[in-house]
Amino acid sequence: MKSNIELPNKSNHPLRLPSPPPLPYSLSSLPEDIVLSCLARISKTHYPKLTLVSKSFRSLVLSKMLYKVRAQLQTQEECVYLSLESSFYPGLTWFSLWIKPDRQTLTQCTTQEKSTGNLLVPVPSSYSLHSPNIICLRVGSELYKFGSQYSLSSSVMSRGVSGKWREAPSMKVARKEPLMCVLHGKIYVMGGFLDHEYTVPWGEVFDPKTQTWEPLPKPGSLLRCSSYKKILPRSGKIYMKTSTKNFVYLIKENKWEYFEGHLEESFCVIENVKYSYVNKKCSWYETKSKEWRSIKGLAGLDAYSRYRTEICASGGKLVIFWDSLPLPSDLDRTKKIWCAVILLDKSLDGEVWGQIEWVDVVLKDHPLQSVSNIYSCVVRTY
Repeated sequence: MKSNIELPNKSNHPLRLPSPPPLPYSLSSLPEDIVLSCLARISKTHYPKLTLVSKSFRSLVLSKMLYKVRAQLQTQEECVYLSLESSFYPGLTWFSLWIKPDRQTLTQCTTQEKSTGNLLVPVPSSYSLHSPNIICLRVGSELYKFGSQYSLSSSVMSRGVSGKWREAPSMKVARKEPLMCVLHGKIYVMGGFLDHEYTVPWGEVFDPKTQTWEPLPKPGSLLRCSSYKKILPRSGKIYMKTSTKNFVYLIKENKWEYFEGHLEESFCVIENVKYSYVNKKCSWYETKSKEWRSIKGLAGLDAYSRYRTEICASGGKLVIFWDSLPLPSDLDRTKKIWCAVILLDKSLDGEVWGQIEWVDVVLKDHPLQSVSNIYSCVVRTY
C-alpha cells in the first residue's frame, strides 16, 4: 500500500542554516577618547568593578587623563578623605570614603552582622587614585606648595596667575606633610619630621612679601612629642591641640603657652550655618544668641563612645567620622572607625533637625588602625 504523504522536494526547499547573531560591540574596541568619555559619565563608585574587566580598562580608570575628561565634561564628584596619624613615623595615611552603589541602609549603630558595604579605602588604589593635596596654601593670588606628601623635602614652589610653578626660597628644614596655616598674610609651617630631632627648628614662618624664612621658638618636648597634633588658627593666634594639653603661639610675644580653654577642633559650614562636634554632641552655632545648640533627632549616634571625631560637609550633608575603643564586654577587641551621613533640616521654630541617612563601621582590622588615630577629613572634587 502506497502512502499518500509526499516528501518535500529537497531541490525546491534547500536547507538554510540560521545566520549567526551579529557580534556585540565591545567598548574596548572603540577609540580611547570615546571610551574615556563614556567612563567619565559613570559614577566613580563603579570604578573598582570596571578595573576587573580588563587590563586596558584598569589602565584607563587609573589614568589621570580620565579625571581631566571628567573636569571637561563637568561630571566631577566630591570625594571625602580621612587621614590617620601615627606616632611611629612622620606624615599622614590617607583613605577615601567609598559608597557602595547598591548599599543596604542602616540608620542606627549596631554590632549585628549587617553592613552598608561602604568602606574607607587606602589612597591610592583602584577605588581612589588621587590623594588630597594638603601641602598647598594660598596667600592672595599666589599658591604655595611646601615639602612633599611622600618624602622629606625642604623645597617650596609657588604659582601665580600665570599658572606656572616656579621655585621659591626653600624651608630651613626638610619636611613631609607639615602642619601649616596662614595668618596675617604669613605662612606658618610646623613639624613634618621625626619629633626627637631637637637640633632643628620645629616650626618656621614664611613672609611672602620679603620672601624670607624665620625660625619659630621651641615649643617644648610635650608639644613636639605628642602622638596627636592639630593646628588651629583662631583670632590672630595659633593654637595647637594635642592628645594631652592644648597650646597657643602668641605671635606678638613670640612664645608658646599652655591653653586651658575649649577648642572647637572640627567644624564645617553648610549654607552659612556652622556645625561642630561639641561636648560629645553634634551641634550648630546660633549667631543671634551666640551659642552652640544640639542638633535634634540624633540620639541614636550616642550609642557608642567616641575617642576622636572629625566632621565635614559633602553634598549639603554632614559627614561624621569617629573611632571607638573596644568596650570591656566586646568580644571583638579591635578598634573601629565609624562614619555617619546626616541629612539636615531647619524647622520653623528655628531648630536644626538631623536625620541619619546611614551609619556603619567603615574601617577595622587595618594594620595601621591599632597604632593610628583619626587626624582630619577633607573634601575634594575630582
